[in-house]
Parts: sequence; C-alpha cells; structure tokens
Amino acid sequence: MKNLIRATLILALLITNKNFSQEVEVDSILPVMLDEVIVSTPFGETANENVIKVTKVDLAKMSAVNTQTMKDVLGETPGLSFISTGPGIYKPNIRGLSSNRVVVFNQNIRYENQQWGDEHGIDIASGGVSSVELIKGPASILYGSDAIGGVLYFNPQKYLKYNGTEGDFSTFYNTNYSGFNSTIGVSTTIDEFSLIARASVVENGDYSGSKRPDGYEGPYESTGMESKDFQLALGYAKGNYSSDFRINFNESTLYVPHGDEEEGHDDHDDGDHDDDHDDDHDDHEEHEEEESYQSIENFIVSWKNDVKFDNSSLTVTAGFSQNLRKEFGHHDEEGHEDGDEEDHDEDHDEDHNEDHDEHGEEAALDMTLRVTSLDWKYVNEKNDNVEIAVGGNFIHQTNENHAEEILIPNATKNDMGLFILSHFHFDSANLMLGARADLRQIDALGIEKTYSSMTASAGYKKDLSQSSIFRVNLATGYRAPNLSELFSDGEHHGTGRYEIGSTELAVEKNFQTDISFETSNEKSSLLVDLFYNNINDYIFLNPTGAQTDEFMPIYEYAQSDATILGGEIAYSSKTGIDWLSYYASMEYLRGKKKNDGWLPDIPPVTFKLNLDLDFSDKINYGIDILHKARQDKVATFENSTHSNFLVDVSGQYDLNILYPGARAQLFWKVENVFDKYYYDHLSRFKNYGFYDMGRNVSIGLKISY
Repeated sequence: MKNLIRATLILALLITNKNFSQEVEVDSILPVMLDEVIVSTPFGETANENVIKVTKVDLAKMSAVNTQTMKDVLGETPGLSFISTGPGIYKPNIRGLSSNRVVVFNQNIRYENQQWGDEHGIDIASGGVSSVELIKGPASILYGSDAIGGVLYFNPQKYLKYNGTEGDFSTFYNTNYSGFNSTIGVSTTIDEFSLIARASVVENGDYSGSKRPDGYEGPYESTGMESKDFQLALGYAKGNYSSDFRINFNESTLYVPHGDEEEGHDDHDDGDHDDDHDDDHDDHEEHEEEESYQSIENFIVSWKNDVKFDNSSLTVTAGFSQNLRKEFGHHDEEGHEDGDEEDHDEDHDEDHNEDHDEHGEEAALDMTLRVTSLDWKYVNEKNDNVEIAVGGNFIHQTNENHAEEILIPNATKNDMGLFILSHFHFDSANLMLGARADLRQIDALGIEKTYSSMTASAGYKKDLSQSSIFRVNLATGYRAPNLSELFSDGEHHGTGRYEIGSTELAVEKNFQTDISFETSNEKSSLLVDLFYNNINDYIFLNPTGAQTDEFMPIYEYAQSDATILGGEIAYSSKTGIDWLSYYASMEYLRGKKKNDGWLPDIPPVTFKLNLDLDFSDKINYGIDILHKARQDKVATFENSTHSNFLVDVSGQYDLNILYPGARAQLFWKVENVFDKYYYDHLSRFKNYGFYDMGRNVSIGLKISY
C-alpha cells in the first residue's frame, strides 16, 4: 500500500509540476499517434477524430532497441500487458482478458494460431510492422466473436509512395541469453507497382534470472527460442483501385520447461526471497535429455482490394492461414485414450508421423489449423453529415490431429457475421451507433454446436475545446466457447494440469462502459480512461480437488458471472529543461467472479515513468522506471506476487556514413539495471519458481538508405 501511495503521489506531482502553457514539441515521447489514420475502424479517421478510443503505436517513431519484439513495442501502452512463458512466448492481455477474448489482425486478416492454449504466443515478428492499433473493450460490432476484450491490429509495412528504392538492416545482441535479433528489408516502387521483401531471424539461448541470495544465477534450462520470418508484399495502385497481396512465413522453435505448477514459489518480497531452488535445477540437469519444445510454422496469404467510387468505397480482403504446431518431449507416449474418436486422413497421418525433429524424435502432439477468411466493408462517405459502413465476414476453420496424443479433437468451425455502423457529425460532437448479427457453427466428435448473438454499440464524442476531447462508449460483446473449453480432455504438460471441457458451456456476453478524457497542447498531454465491464457466463478453469494416477491436478471448465473495472491515466510533458521530457502512466484493474472468487491473470497496479533526454538531434538517452504493486487477489490456481521496482536505461546515437542518403544508428539498453530478482505476476514461470530475467544488456546497429 505504501508503494501504491508513493507511485500515486509521484504521478500527481508530475501532472501538476508544469501547466499546459509552454510551446514545446512532445511527439517523441507520446506512444499515441494522433495524426495518423486509424485502420482498425471503418471511417478513415485519425485517433483524435475517432469516436472509439484507439491507441496507435508507430514503430518508425520509436527507438529501434525497443522494437526487438512485439512485447517491447507495446510494453508502454496503458491497459495492455502480456502473459509470458519466458522471453519467447507471450500473449496480449487487454484489461485482464486474453487468449480467445482478444482478436489479433496481422497481414490484413484475422490471425488464428491456436491461441486458446496457455503456452501459445502470438508469434508475430516486429520486422515488417509499421504500426499497431489497440482497441480496449468489446469490439464485436466490427470483428465478431472473440473480440469481447479488445483488438490488436498490426499494420504491415507500407509501400513507398514515390518511385525509388529504400532498404534497412538492423541487428541486436543480448547478453543475458546470448541472443541475436536481426532483420533486413527492401522496398521499391515503380509507377503503379510496389514490392516489399523482408527476412528476420531470432536466436535466443536460455535466459538467466537475477542473482539470488542463495547464489544461483541461472540460466534456466529450456527457456530459449529460435525464429525465422519471411515476408513478401506486392502492391498495385492506379486510379480508384489498389491491391495489396502479402505472403508471410514464420518458423519457430520454442523451448518450454515442464513441471507441476502447483509446487510454485512461496511468494516472498523482492528484498527477502529465501527460496532454495537448487533441487529444482538439479532435476533440470538430470532430465536435460528430455528437453521439451514446440515446433511451429505459420503461413499466411492475404489479398486486400480497395475500390473508391465518387462518394463511397469498397474493401474486400481474402485470406488463408495455416498453423502447424508440434510438441516434443514430456508427453504421454501412449497417447490419448480417446484418440480414435475421429479417424484421420491416412495420407496426412503417414506424412506427419514420418516428420521428426533433428534428433529423430517423433512429435507427441501434432496439430494443423487451417483458416480461410473473406472480409468486406462498404463505406458511404459523408452525406448530410452522416456516414454509414456496412460489412461482414466469413471464416472457415479446420483443426486436424496427426499424432497419438490428442488434446483438442479434429473439428470444423464456421463463423459468419454482418454489421452496420452509422456515424453522425455535429458541430462539436459525434455520435456512432452500430449493430451486428453473428453465427458460429462447430462440428467435433460427432457433436454439432451452433451459437448466435446480436451485439450493439453506441459512442459519443464531444470536443470540449480545440485540444480537449470527452468520450463515452457503450458496447456489448460475445464469445462462443473455443474448442479447448468444449472438448479438452487430457494432460496439458505446459500448464501442469489435466483439463476437462464441457459441451454444455454457454456463450459469454459482456457489457462495457468506457469513459475517457484527453487534453493536449504543444507542451503536454493528459489521458484519463475509466471502464466497467460486466461479463455474463465467464468461462474459467475450476479445480476439482482430484488428481490423475500421475498426481496431476484435474481442472474442469465452468462458468460464472464476473466483473472487471479499472482504468488508466497517462501524462506526458516537456520540462523546464530543454533536453528533458517524460511520460508517466498508472493502471488499475480489479476482476472478480460473482461467487466471490478472483479472476485469473489480472495485472497488479502498475506505474511507469519514462524520462527522455534529447541532448541533440544525434544523441538521445532514456531512463525507464517500472513499479508493480503486490497482487494477492488471485484465482485458485494462481500464486500471489509481491511488488517489484525495475529500472532500465538506454541510448542511441546517429553515426556519419559516407554513402549518400544512408543513415546509421547505434543503440544500447540495459534492462533491470540493479539486477533485481522478482516474479512478474503474468509470468507463467513464477509457478515453477523461475525468476524473471536478470540484468540484460542489448546493443544494436541499424542502417537504412
């Protein structure tokens, strides 16, 4: 509580330290870009003009050292956090909701990669992404089922708007896990045609926790990862027609230590940890030959077409994606007892069973997820101050198993939806009303399930002055149960649980009220965002108290009404010192089930302070301070965590290059400067007794021409 009060006072002091008067540019420290068109909403407006509150993060305006991973890119965004399984696996958590409650768009299409699993990340390389848009709260009006928590929209790299060629190369080395992160890309435009090609490679070893009182300094085995990402884009634009064709292939190997999460840490404070994990690490050494890892391949093809008419526009996007997921090690060699419930295609079985890892080991788990999608949107531009958008989508998804062990059965899923959104413009206010109808059909194990829902939204935006905006958004959302929640019946080694689904689960529905106020001038910017989210039939894992013969705890999926409330406050300003500016934010969440239990994966109260030191156009330094409060309001199977206080420092320098038109930048960053040992509350490794990463030094070089 003392730390929370201290952080609140610091934020209040920062906000009141300087008034909104001096005329100084602060664009370099604002993660919210207000002057660029928002793509995730249909009317082609900027963030300031949008009735829906959208946060946009522009990678081009960030220090390259903070763009190594998507977690780095979005780490400072209020209301967004990440559930992590080491440095290589992380999934977005928007205001306490994650997995199938958050819709992700990548390469212009909805991105599906078996995100229902706790140990499955988003697997999106930061190379080739120009910006990221975040909608906090239900966006089911635009995106259908699963957007009950919000949307992350990754905008791909833009084509050059003029004839010519540009290229870039960057590489980073990280000392903690001896990792390299490199990307190289080229973009060219010749008249109506454009081309982008990019390749990215990540090679990370096992990471080390910070030095503990018992003297152990890591590394933790089976926490490394490797990734290769290739992108190709072809664009055509002439007259009122434009086409964007993209291909993306990502291959990753993610190492995951397995263990019983119930035997976690005892929750000690940062300055008083006395856990003795020597036995745990001896066990890891003994079982080194049983190293477990995921082998993942993501393949995406998308084709976006835009046609502009006199007073309207039509956008049609077709897409196909394939996710191949294999898991090796620490699985039951005898497989799932019910694995013959649905026959597999013999040719597929033969092809996949012959596919082994580099050591000749056969995959214990082998799944293929294929998704075909079609999205369309027709926008009638302003007519008597009214805009109307009509659109819809169709998604066909199949999940196939090719190994003996089956956690999620073979299944087919179809999604269909239609929406209408109207935007009314007044002198100093805007009103947006929308409605949507959705239908989902699932066929698995001979069981056919059909879910349908109607959702609606209403938003009001009032310009209080030229630089102050007030918004109120009311929205309903829905989410049909996913395949894991419906049909899961097996051991999930990555989570240390035996999970049992239920085909009787009902649709989740929520109603959220979001109120926001923002004001800015050439010196400062202030944002206050409050929300209340009421969720009916929230789906969660409930411990039964029983165990399997192998002493693995058994959990069953259940439902209960729930509420999440909280908000974010963010402030940025230039100080009286010419070279010093800062960005500060605070986040608070409280999530509870109606039956008096706490919701899982709720981030603690978080305070962030970023100091930006711009000594010249060519030299910049940064100091980042992160404080997270104690979180003891936890779900049944969660461990509580104490507060932590971390400091990062970074720098970047522009270098002179003789080659005309070329630019070089040298970057460095020291994370966890004081080598604090701590557990992040959203780290799944805390239940293994694995501390988060200790001191890490990154150094990199970026060359562009």
